[in-house]
Amino acid sequence: MTVDNDQDGSPVIELPVTELRRLLAGAERDLGDFHRLATGWAARHLPDHAVAVSAALARALDLPPMPPKP
Repeated sequence: MTVDNDQDGSPVIELPVTELRRLLAGAERDLGDFHRLATGWAARHLPDHAVAVSAALARALDLPPMPPKP
């Protein structure tokens, strides 16, 4: 991977495809965990806006929205 393909001498990161997939899966898991924690926080501290906050975070993180807790 090249940091900036349009720039001469741009730093290059070399890693196996399997390692890239593992790192991306970990980042996706971390974002999902953050979204779950933030949704719980919003439900406790912003109950009137929790659904909207959770949906906005899901859009920003490109995650599916979480169903509301009963």
